[in-house]
Amino acid sequence: MRLVHIRRWLYLALEEQKGSDLAKCLNRCLLLLIVINVCVVVAESEYRIYQAYALSFQWFEIFSVGVFTLEYLVRAWVCVESNHRNLQYPIRSRGRYLLSPMAVVDLIAILPFYLSFFVVGLDLRVLRSLRLLRLLKLTRYSQSLGLLVAVLRQEADNLVSALFILCMLILLSATGIYLAEGHIQPDEFGSIPRALWWSAVTVATVGYGDVVPQTLVGKVFSGTIIVTGIAVAALPAAILASGMINELKRRRENFRFELVRAMENGKLDFGGLRYLEKMRVKIGISRADARLVFEEVKQETRLQTYTHCPYCSQPIMVKHPPGHIHVSPTKQSPKS
Repeated sequence: MRLVHIRRWLYLALEEQKGSDLAKCLNRCLLLLIVINVCVVVAESEYRIYQAYALSFQWFEIFSVGVFTLEYLVRAWVCVESNHRNLQYPIRSRGRYLLSPMAVVDLIAILPFYLSFFVVGLDLRVLRSLRLLRLLKLTRYSQSLGLLVAVLRQEADNLVSALFILCMLILLSATGIYLAEGHIQPDEFGSIPRALWWSAVTVATVGYGDVVPQTLVGKVFSGTIIVTGIAVAALPAAILASGMINELKRRRENFRFELVRAMENGKLDFGGLRYLEKMRVKIGISRADARLVFEEVKQETRLQTYTHCPYCSQPIMVKHPPGHIHVSPTKQSPKS
């Protein structure tokens, strides 16, 4: 039983980020270790710094990999404490967890270190640089990164469609400039693969100017591609922006729903305020948005009356915002 309690405590501390001050300290230490790892990888890319502190870098890497490996194994062990139905069977649930996105991120964080033992001939500089992927572990602790991941997951189909259109335009523009300029500049536009660099730069409206068309047809075609690229290249950014707004709106409505439920009796006690604050932090909405939602709900609460139906004597709630009256059944008794 004690082992079960320890597993439950670790699950709440690592996965839910809840618990005592010790649990908060554990998460903060892991977060600090991730940030230090990123700084170390950046610093040791300078050859003189790496040569001067090579031994310290190596020992720190061994320590970091040990901690992250232990964290990876512990998370796989405690995942059965989840309330999710698919994660409540010891063997199958752990296998399912190891294939989850966050578990893959944890594996990527430690994989370069172990690859150096099994794969001969790999450039150590590449392996050291791959440790920057540990930055992805911050998605566990950053609400902003979590919001971005949620938007990417929801808008994946639309983003794939937009990127497909972008790739098609790049290929078509490379084909067009190859037909228009291939015989004039064979080194730059002599084939479609050679023209792809110019095409990508032009469609993205970057315009490095290292390769430019010389014929009138090529220039007119380039201008058309530039104007078209402004619209097409902006599609992924527009989809992300729209998805971000919709996700924030959805989270705001979820917070509003929880606030309305907490104020069903017209009052909000300290426990309810504490729960709402934790939810606000968890879903990642700002204090200003939460305060605005609170004022809206409080105003709506003032504009409602609890009474009994004169015909069936059932308790009802009468909402009467300015210019409207809504009557709905309720389980609450009317206010005295």
